[in-house]
Formats: sequence, structure tokens, C-alpha cells
Amino acid sequence: MRAPDDVICAAVGRARSRGRGVRVLFAAGSVFLLAATLAACSSSPKSAPSALATPSSSIAPTPNYPNSCAPVGADSSNICIRLTLAAIDSARAGEGLGPMVLPAGFAQMTVPVQLFVVLNRERVDRGLAPFSGLSAVLDTKAQKGAARAGLPPRPGRAYTAVGAEWIGAVDNGLDADYQWLYNDGPNSGVPNCSNSQPAGCWADRQIVLERFGSHPLVMGAAYDANGDTSPGDRGGSSLAATLAVAANPGLLVYTWSTALAATRTGTLQPLRSLPASESNAGVPDPAHNVQPDPDYTRACAGNGVDDSDACITAALDALNHAHALEGVRPMVLPAGFAQLNVPVQLFVVVNLERVDRGLPAFNGLSAALDANAQKGANDANDPPDPGAAYVLDDAEWAGGSSNGLDAVYGWMYDDGFNSGNLDCLHRGAAGCWGHRKGILDDFGAGPNLVMGAAIDTTGDHHSGDNGGTSMAVTLAVAGAPAHSLLYSWSQVLAQLPRSSGVPGASG
Repeated sequence: MRAPDDVICAAVGRARSRGRGVRVLFAAGSVFLLAATLAACSSSPKSAPSALATPSSSIAPTPNYPNSCAPVGADSSNICIRLTLAAIDSARAGEGLGPMVLPAGFAQMTVPVQLFVVLNRERVDRGLAPFSGLSAVLDTKAQKGAARAGLPPRPGRAYTAVGAEWIGAVDNGLDADYQWLYNDGPNSGVPNCSNSQPAGCWADRQIVLERFGSHPLVMGAAYDANGDTSPGDRGGSSLAATLAVAANPGLLVYTWSTALAATRTGTLQPLRSLPASESNAGVPDPAHNVQPDPDYTRACAGNGVDDSDACITAALDALNHAHALEGVRPMVLPAGFAQLNVPVQLFVVVNLERVDRGLPAFNGLSAALDANAQKGANDANDPPDPGAAYVLDDAEWAGGSSNGLDAVYGWMYDDGFNSGNLDCLHRGAAGCWGHRKGILDDFGAGPNLVMGAAIDTTGDHHSGDNGGTSMAVTLAVAGAPAHSLLYSWSQVLAQLPRSSGVPGASG
């Protein structure tokens, strides 16, 4: 059957290691899926064919932003966004395009708005017409696709030359743009796309850069941070988009003119490399170790666990003094903190250090990671690699601490040169502030974030500390959402007063 004149193309998508999935373009009247051979995009016979060249091969990101962005779920952190922008600029330079110009507040936009802005920028910088805005109708259609981790449903006969996209396991709109525009060729995971079989390559790119026609162009987009149900990516992000021509655009919830106005007030600057003095989430290291004020070590026992009110209160006061030096709000502990066992204390304080800086909390303590952390506590060392079930992990160990507050104080504020950090034996050593960076790392967000914690009350066997406490934590992102938790962040929130400033606190 010959395709109607308004068909742009049809395409079957890909399954990739990060869950990037199916894409297809369809017309108002027909849908064409080619299961064996991926069709190249073709314009209507009534319009000029696209002359936009495709790269000869997929382009490895420079800088390698995926190594610094969250492995699961959404990530619009300043560091991730700016590193991704730098990689896009590098790829564009290979096509003779200048740097991408985005509004300074791009990271604060929702992922659908990010996608709309960046795809339009890719189009106009190549001389193509932009989409006039995000359509409320098409956003609703796209939301159905994102929720089911697949293509949006057809929007109806009011729309012509319709293109549909879906992609999983992307951090933000820039990440999706990089995959569709620069990592859609040979060796990218696209079916029927290799150096010897190029027919299926660059389908996403061709859809995004299609001329579409002369009528108003509109777009719909939606993002589900945990909607991907693909094998190996359950709980990962899911992004869907619909690109179309509409004689009557209807209600637009965000417009290209709005984006241009925002750009005129300031632009986003790319970041070529991760600063050595910051965590992956962009939190800077202290300039030097922070001496505890008050010196809580005078109020706490010299050996073993000390959960006395005097020790806990002094340690919290010292920690909040360190918070004040960084402009971070005071930490408020949940009711009954002193009665919690040390592993739960560690879970609580690590999470509070994160959320007080706007970073997502770990959802809870799991039996598997508690056991992993226990190995570290028993060996007086960092816990071992927790295994292939986790896509990202970080491990911390502390010896001789009195309680969870004491251990976290050392990791966060006494981790530079001339501290107890065994990996920071000289100024500028790679391990300096390593425990702090691990706690404040960019783990993403969502139900895959899980933690383990443990104590051996006499497990520290290092010289001069034989018989002291040994505490360890394992911070990880699981390959699938963690549902069975021994202690959860929701339990902590229930015991925190609303005045703590922690989102969700209800106590």
C-alpha cells in the first residue's frame, strides 16, 4: 500500500542498556510499523526533501556526562545539565554549528519544557521552523505514553504529519536530545543499524529534524521519573513526545516566544569537567577541616557507643555550627533519635545532610545492604562491592565514633588533610573529602535509592584504636525499585516537625 502524502515515516525502535526504546512516526490516517527493516524518513511528495546530513557514526559524549549524572530517574542538577550541554556543544561543533544557547534557568524547567526548548533550538539552529508551543492536548497524549513506557497514542485527525517518540532511562531533556540527535547511529543499540546495515540508523534524529510542513507546528511532551517497565530498567525514567502539524494549535501551555524571552535575560553556561572540589551534585568541599564547636568529644564517652543526651546534644550543636558556615539550614533530628540503634541513626543523619542541601533522600535500609555494610564494620574497612544488582554504590567507614552524629560529622566536616581520613595523607590527595563527596553524590531520585548501615561495637582494629567502634554504610542505586525496607525515610518524616523545613515532614 502506498503511504498517504502526509506520512513522514515509520520506524520501529530500539532496546538499549539504559532502556531507550521504541520510536515511530505515523500519519493522521495510518500507522506503519516495519518490524524487520527500519524505514528511513521521507517527506511528502509535495514538499522538498530534507537536506540535513546525519553524522557518519554515533558520537561519544565529551565530556562523558553519564558518568556524573544520576544512573536512574530524573537529574536536572546544575552539574549534570551543564556537563550535558558541553557534550552537545562538542557534538554540534563537528557539524559546524555553534554552541547551543539556552535560558539560564533551564535546569529549573520541567523535563517536558526542557525537551521542547532544546529540540526547538536544534531545529532553528539548522534553519528549520520551531514548534510554536507545547499543546495541552498533546501533553495529555504524551503523558499516556510516558506512564506506560511507550509511544503516545494517536492524537486524532486534527493533527497531520504526526511524529511520536519514546525513550527510557534519561535524566532530563538535554540527555534525550543527545541520544536522539547524536547517539542514534551505528553501535548505539538501534535495531537494524550497523556499519554494514545502516537502514535503521538516525530515525530519531530524522524525526526531530523533519520539515513537517507549513502549518503551525505543535508538540506534546511528558516525563515519568519512574515509569520505565523495560527489563533491567524497571523504575527508570520514561519520556514521551508527540510532534505534529495543527491548523488550530489550541491551548499552548508553554511557547517558543516565552523561551526566547527567558534566553534574553541570561544564558546557561556549559561545564567542561567536574570540579575537583565539589561532589557530583555540585556541593563544594569545605576549605579546611571544621573543628567541632562545641567540642562534643568532651561531652561524649572516650570509648564505645554513647547515646546520652549530653553527647547527642553537643554533637548536633557542633554539626549545626558547621552547617551555618556553609549557609545550610540547621539539622533537626526526629523525635526519639537517641533511642534509635546506630545503623538507623546513620541512615537518618546521612539523609538529613542530603535533604538539607536539596538532594533526594535514600528510601530506606535494606537487609541486603545492611549485611554488606556489616562486612565493612566487621573488617574495619569500607564495605565491599554489593554486586551486580546495583548500578551505583558508594561505601564509607568510620572507626571510634560515639554514635551516628559523630560518624557523619567526621565524614562531612573533618575529612580533609590532617584529619582521620586514611585516604588524605597529603594536601590535594584524591581521597581528600572523599567520604563527604560519597554522601553528597548524585544518586538520582526515586524508589531505587537504598542504603545499608552497620556497627561492630569493638570492631576497630587499627593501630591505637583496637577495640573501638567500627561503623559502615553502603549507599546504592538498585537496578529495580526496593520495596522491602527494614526502616524507611517515611518513618523518619513522620517523626520530624514541620518546622524542620524537610519536605514531607509531618510530625
